[in-house]
Amino acid sequence: MPSSGRLIDTLPPAKREKPMEVMALGFSRTGIDSSALKIALEKLGYNVYHMSECVTRWQEKHLQLWDEALQAKLLRKGKPWTGEDIDKILQNYNAIEDIPCIMFVDELLTKYLDPKVILTTGDIDSWDVSVRQSIFKILEWRTLPYISALDPILWGPYSSILQMVVKKWTDGNVSNDKALRKTYRDHYTYIRSKVPKERLLDFQSKEGWGPLCAFLEKPVPKDELYPRVNDAKWTVKIHGFIYYLRIWHCTQKYIAAAAVLLIAIGISYWKLME
Repeated sequence: MPSSGRLIDTLPPAKREKPMEVMALGFSRTGIDSSALKIALEKLGYNVYHMSECVTRWQEKHLQLWDEALQAKLLRKGKPWTGEDIDKILQNYNAIEDIPCIMFVDELLTKYLDPKVILTTGDIDSWDVSVRQSIFKILEWRTLPYISALDPILWGPYSSILQMVVKKWTDGNVSNDKALRKTYRDHYTYIRSKVPKERLLDFQSKEGWGPLCAFLEKPVPKDELYPRVNDAKWTVKIHGFIYYLRIWHCTQKYIAAAAVLLIAIGISYWKLME
């Protein structure tokens, strides 16, 4: 760990080979199927950084890195990240979407000057329901604090990220629906005020490939429907699957230790009975 104490400072400077081309800065769960745009962009040839990418790269400490970044930005713990810091993580990607990236709009727009920006939009009522039935629902799991303490590599930083994001969106009160909706509207208003119209696309997944491909100047995939995946219930189910896998992994050492202890006690008892 460097003298700054920041995990991000342990990474070397970025060596970006491809420019950042697309930034999807709409809210997570917009249009209900949040991974659809990621899959669509990948089919068009982009390498996309999404929350799912962040989670699957937990062994490379991506979750811990973003947890540090959000704590600095939202809780003022430590030196805030710059665009240069963020690029250390994103250097191999030419497109981004979803949290945690969308929590760093100013840093991204300052660092990457030319990307096309996509704002996924949808009915705010549907979005409200979707986000509450997915991200908010996961944070309601009663055992989450315990597995987070047992799992400082994956669920510890991941739950911390989700909690900080939700608190930011709801002004510190998860039941504050008025604040949640205001955050949504303010975010979109801000993006539209910062990005030139010629580089901005307001997009709904129901519109399909047409406007997206026209905006990105890409041919429409032949004989292929625009993807629709990852509804709220499926999101919770897949998180639950990962959750129990990590519980098993993290408790194995305790189970093994308990087994050794029981065997030792059994042997001692057996010898005493001889």
